[in-house]
Amino acid sequence: MTTERDIDDVSRTWTKLGSEDPMWAVLTDKGKDKNRWTPEEFLATGVTEIDALTKRLGELGLDVGRGRAVDFGCGAGRLSHGLAQAGFAEVLGCDISPTMLAKAREIVPDPACRFLQVAGTDLAAVETDSVDLVYTCRVLQHMPPALAHGYIREFWRIARPGAVVVFQMPTQPSASLAGRVLAALPVSVARMLRRGMEMHGTPEAEVHRLVESLGARVVAADPDTSAGPRWDSRLYVTTSA
Repeated sequence: MTTERDIDDVSRTWTKLGSEDPMWAVLTDKGKDKNRWTPEEFLATGVTEIDALTKRLGELGLDVGRGRAVDFGCGAGRLSHGLAQAGFAEVLGCDISPTMLAKAREIVPDPACRFLQVAGTDLAAVETDSVDLVYTCRVLQHMPPALAHGYIREFWRIARPGAVVVFQMPTQPSASLAGRVLAALPVSVARMLRRGMEMHGTPEAEVHRLVESLGARVVAADPDTSAGPRWDSRLYVTTSA
C-alpha cells in the first residue's frame, strides 16, 4: 500500500540530489560525479538511448505514433531531449523533483518539450487516452513497489489505444557476489551507500500479471543493465492486448 510518506521520501531524496548534482544523479557513470557531466554529453546519451529504443520497437513490429510522448521521471531531461530529436511533436517530461525540473528547463533546447511536476501518486495533469508512447528508465527502481506499480497503472490510463508503454524495472538482486552482498545488507546501509537512492525490484511474473490486469500485454521483457551489476533487470515493452 502506497503512503504519503513514500511520496515524501522519494520527493525529498530527489530534490536534494537535484540541487547537488542533478545530471550525475540521473546517470551515475564513473568519473561523472561532482558535476562533471557537461549538458552536451549528458543530452547526447538520451539521443543514443532513444535511437536504440526506436530500433527495438521496429524489430518488434510496433508502429508508434509520433504525437505525444511522456518521459516519466525525466530528471534533468536527457530522454525528453532524445524523444524530441526522434520526432515526437510533444514531449511531456514528468518528475517529482522541482530541482531536477529546473535543470531540465535550463539545459534542454527543444521547443517540443514541456516539463511538469508530479505531485502525488498519479499523473493527473496528463489527459486519459492522450499519449502515443510512455518511456521510463532508471526511475521505478528507486520507488517502493506499490508506488511504482501505481504509476504503471497511470501509464495505461494516459495511453491511447494502440500506444506503447516501455518501462525498466529490476526483478531481484543478481546472483553475482555483488548482488549477494547487496541482498545481505540492511536497507538503511544500502541506501546510505547509494547517497540516499533506494533500490527495489519486482519479480517478472508479477509484472506480467500487473500489465495483463490493465488490458495490455508484454511484448518483450529484455535483459537490461540500467540497474547496475548488483541487480537483474528487465526492459518491458508493452502494448494493448
